[in-house]
Amino acid sequence: MSTTLEKIKPDTLARIEKQAQFLGLSVDEYLQRLLPIEERELALKPEFPDDEFEQDMAQFADVTELNDRKGSYSREDIYFDHD
Repeated sequence: MSTTLEKIKPDTLARIEKQAQFLGLSVDEYLQRLLPIEERELALKPEFPDDEFEQDMAQFADVTELNDRKGSYSREDIYFDHD
């Protein structure tokens, strides 16, 4: 009777071991991290109710002012922090 490991090519196993070692994990930990989290754990739970979020966004929109874009930007304007 063959096991799952016998069905995996040696070079694939070596790559898995190398990647796990690079990340400082055991092979089991590395493989566990590759598996999807169960669906119930994937649901994002809001920290506050939707109406509070909507109120915060409306307030943000009221106080946030955007300057009108005038003309075009030079390469120097865009990359001012690069050499």
